[in-house]
Amino acid sequence: MYTDITIERIIRPHLLTCPPDTTLSQAAQRMVAAGCSSILVAQNDAIIGIWTEQDALSLDLSSPQTIHTPIAQHMSAPVKTILASALLGEAALRFREEKVRHFLVLDDSGKHRGVITQSDIVINQGIEYYLSLRQVKSVLNRRHPILCVDTPLADAVKKMYASGLDAILTRYPEGDHGILTERDVVRLIGGVQGLHNIGALASRPLICVSSDDSLYHARTLFMEKHIRHLGVTDSTGKLLGLATFSSLLESIENDYVHQLREALREREHSLALSQQHQRLATQVFQSTLEGIMVTNTQNVIESVNPAFTQITGYLAHEAIGKTPSLISSGRHDAVFYKKMHAEIASKGHWQGEIWNRRRNGEIYPEWLTINVVKNDAGQIVNHVGVFSDITKRKAAEEQMLFLAHHDGLTSLPNRGLFSERLNHAVARAHRTQDKMAVMFMDIDNFKQVNDSLGHHTGDQLLQVVAQRLTACVREGDTVARLGGDEFTVILESISRSDDASLIAQKIIHALTQPMLLDGQELAVTASVGISLYPHDSQQPDELIKYADAAMYAAKKKGGDNFQLFTAAMKEPSV
Repeated sequence: MYTDITIERIIRPHLLTCPPDTTLSQAAQRMVAAGCSSILVAQNDAIIGIWTEQDALSLDLSSPQTIHTPIAQHMSAPVKTILASALLGEAALRFREEKVRHFLVLDDSGKHRGVITQSDIVINQGIEYYLSLRQVKSVLNRRHPILCVDTPLADAVKKMYASGLDAILTRYPEGDHGILTERDVVRLIGGVQGLHNIGALASRPLICVSSDDSLYHARTLFMEKHIRHLGVTDSTGKLLGLATFSSLLESIENDYVHQLREALREREHSLALSQQHQRLATQVFQSTLEGIMVTNTQNVIESVNPAFTQITGYLAHEAIGKTPSLISSGRHDAVFYKKMHAEIASKGHWQGEIWNRRRNGEIYPEWLTINVVKNDAGQIVNHVGVFSDITKRKAAEEQMLFLAHHDGLTSLPNRGLFSERLNHAVARAHRTQDKMAVMFMDIDNFKQVNDSLGHHTGDQLLQVVAQRLTACVREGDTVARLGGDEFTVILESISRSDDASLIAQKIIHALTQPMLLDGQELAVTASVGISLYPHDSQQPDELIKYADAAMYAAKKKGGDNFQLFTAAMKEPSV
């Protein structure tokens, strides 16, 4: 299906460009005249953005002035790029991963070579793919709605944009259908006629194929009619939906990914098979999304694949002849590598997480598998390292771990982490014979703030309170949010009880300072309760309980004060 064709052989060398101050109408006129689906925005010989037919759908066409605004206000930036040496298979996967329809093509020196589109990929597929017994129904898309002919253009475009569609259908009183596409919208933006309802603007009649027709027949119609959408009908002539260039490409990509996965499972075995299987292994090497690096017995890099370049930033000629230390991050010591090499020597393979460095200096985590390759005599001739960038996975894991122990609104420790730190603090104080304090704080009349100003303002208030609390204590102390407007503080290694009182006064004073929330100036007060270790208790649970009781005593005195726990605050025995 995908051959060894590179992008360089099929790109359009001419770049359609315009300055940033070009109006949308002028840009659209140039796109229509050139038969292009995009225009690049250039400034001082640098490409700074791109505007495409798809971007046209995001415009508010209900305002006549929209089409006269500068293109710089609506372009997408930065422009996605791809190397001219990349294979069609790699380009197809990049289109899918990055959810774009255009790539600016660069050579190895970074010079602009042209533009490649999704349509270019479909057009240049080997003819054998379309000669298979697949039918149009396999790429049928039923999502395109049918609108009334008197629907205003602006409303139709909004519908297309909101639904993620590149075309929309309309039905005429006579019973036939018309179609309005992204290309039609661009043509209308660049035209001199007014923007009317879709019945007057849609292309009519809709060219259709039967759902039982072959994909090859559909492809022929696409090429002959210079269109990218075909209506699909059943045996009675009823319209079922559309077949598009995009659906063809998605179908091709799905087949390719399936084929690639099957090839990867047989990669090791295929090295010893016939020349035909060796060519398949070469295709896998070039097309896999995992980086591959092959070294000889002297640990010198002999070859790398395109994914290696995409992940590390090093081009093949920059890596070949060097050792893997080229991408070493410096984070691992000699012991780490000694263990790695020992396991490779004893087991023939190693896998694990490792930190490496990209060409731009960025350090990133990767999952690396290293296998030895032996010749027929059983001698090691190569080492093959296969790796994938796990930056996003690591970030997600760290975020999940953070949220498991922290409050999502204020980023303070939550109840679980607070309890864990309190237990450690008590154990440390017992060991070092130090004093410590636990504070329980509640914002006075917080419910009234929520009810009168709304929960959004209430949330902002809690965030500011968290910041001010943190600023009032030392770096080694702990401020936590247990829920609602309840905050707790652990003051470790205090020299005397008055230290806790001074911090409480500092907190109360800090919270009374005005804060600006949603344009409104607001000041709050707080009630603070304090329990002391070991004076009040040596048990973590009791310290929290007593600080809570002291806080309620402060509230009973009208709030905006602090109270130290006393035995009189204990609940009476029953």
